[in-house]
Formats: sequence, C-alpha cells, structure tokens
Amino acid sequence: MPHSTEGAEGPTDKATIRVLLVDDDPMVLATLQSYVATADDIDVVGTADDGSQVRDLVRAHDPDLVIMDIQMPVMTGIEATVQLRKEFPQLRIVLLTTFDEDEFLLEALDAGAAGFLLKNTSPQDLVQSIRRAHSGNRVVSPGPTDRLIDNYLLRTPSSAEAADIGLSSREHEVLELLCRGRSNGQIAEELFVAETTVKTHVSSIMRKMGVGSRLEIVVYAYERRLVR
Repeated sequence: MPHSTEGAEGPTDKATIRVLLVDDDPMVLATLQSYVATADDIDVVGTADDGSQVRDLVRAHDPDLVIMDIQMPVMTGIEATVQLRKEFPQLRIVLLTTFDEDEFLLEALDAGAAGFLLKNTSPQDLVQSIRRAHSGNRVVSPGPTDRLIDNYLLRTPSSAEAADIGLSSREHEVLELLCRGRSNGQIAEELFVAETTVKTHVSSIMRKMGVGSRLEIVVYAYERRLVR
C-alpha cells in the first residue's frame, strides 16, 4: 500500500521543494524523512515502498522531485524512472543505492535520472543534493563515483567541438548501444559484426572524444546530447 505523509494534501509554500520518497525498507524511509525534516525548504508530500506505486502518487501529489531506491521488488527504481520520465518529463528523479557500482550509474543515466546517491549519504549532503537536483543540476554521492563524474565533466570541449567530433554512422550506432549499457558482445550480435570490430569502433570513439573508458564515453555523450 502507498503511504502518505500527514498534511500531504494541504497547501505548500511555492518556495518549498515537494519531495516523494520511495524505498522498500521502512527504516530507510524513516531515516530519509528524518534527514529531510532538518530542512525548512523541503516537504515530503508522500512515500511509497515500491516503484509500481510511484506514478499514481506523482499524479496525486505533484512533487518536484522523487528520491527512489534502485533495487525494489515488483518494479525497480530504474524501471519506474523510465516510466515516469515518459509521462512527467520535467520531474527530477534521484536514485538511491547501497552499492557504488558503474553498472547502476550507467543504468541511472540511461533512464534519465538527475542523480545517483549512495544510501550512506549524510543528512547535510542529502539536503544539498535535493536542492541542487531541483535547481537542474546532476547530483552524485561523494566518494569514488563522484570523483569519476567530476573528472569526466571537467574535460568539456567547446560547443563547436561538441557539435561534430567526426563519428561515422557505424560509430554512432555503437555509441547508442553503449549508452544503453550493452556489452561489446551484445553490440556485436545486434549489429551483426565481430566483437573485435566493436572493440575497434569503441577505441575510435574514445580517441575522437578524448576520453579513456566506456563510462567516460557515456557521460560525454549524455552531456553533449549525442544520444537521447
């Protein structure tokens, strides 16, 4: 059953950030609510314990931002994010996880999430992340993932360079599949080419972008709108 916080139906100040919290662990939900309660400019308008409940709660409470666990039964946070972004493209969604893994980060980016936070994020950092995400920024937890993203985003070419980096049509196809989390083997199967050919294309894409890893390719592509 969806849960709603007391007073969720009442009027709120226009300056208040309206937040919906989603996690299947009641203790995590309680902890998140206690963190948010420390900020006068953030109001929890509702909570849920599964991704399948979120769409109805968004319709009912019109939040500015959803903070949602990635790993949940019935519908994961990634699946719910994809669904929400289709119906509510302006909604900001920040995903939570216990594990600092590139796979989850890539899936979050591909789903259109505005942030990726670890569950050990401090109360102060959570509040700041909510404010930053609401303002249109991408937010990532402090730690290894944050350092990776910060390093990648610092390597930003001029807009003229970003407009055309000389990718071939085949490299664009490989890039699209990379950004959907496909492995080299999966890309080879979908494009009907050898895996060694895919590796050659990936190396060429890295060289043209001036980056050094698959994760950097994905971040580069999303930051410059090379993929949807």
